[in-house]
Amino acid sequence: MQERAIFRCNTVTELQSALKKELDKLQKEIEEYSKTIGEKLRNAETEDPKEIEEFKIALEGPKDPKKKQPVKKKESKQWKQIQELTIFDGIGVKGELEIYFKSLEELNKKLEKLKKISESLDSLVNQGFRRDIGVVALLGSDLSFRISFLKAVVPKAKFTYKSILDVEAENPIAL
Repeated sequence: MQERAIFRCNTVTELQSALKKELDKLQKEIEEYSKTIGEKLRNAETEDPKEIEEFKIALEGPKDPKKKQPVKKKESKQWKQIQELTIFDGIGVKGELEIYFKSLEELNKKLEKLKKISESLDSLVNQGFRRDIGVVALLGSDLSFRISFLKAVVPKAKFTYKSILDVEAENPIAL
């Protein structure tokens, strides 16, 4: 139930890697939900094939790829609103699958938005933006992305000169 995420990084490169980690995490979560949906559909086919028929139709999409008809999503009449809760009026896999599909849809939207944000940041860096500048970024619950730049948190290295002095030791006098 994460509404927003704040990234505080010492460099833009760190922000890029943090976004990459977030993308990987979302991708794993999407794969996990897809796997769960597949298992539920296979198990439900053996129990009650009529209940799953509309999910198969939704997954297959239109029959003719040339004619793309707009998909009209109708709300299930089995969902009841009680105060601040929406409750499925029934027992079975159908309600659970609808929740997984809804969650999967939202995760895919978030993944696409994060990919666009990451690509935008990469193009900014490729155009010559400094990588050594500190940033604070906010990924809002509405998937907006805001960046504020900070003074370099890591101080620039000062010029130092190191050399190796090699001196032969005197031969010790044996007594």
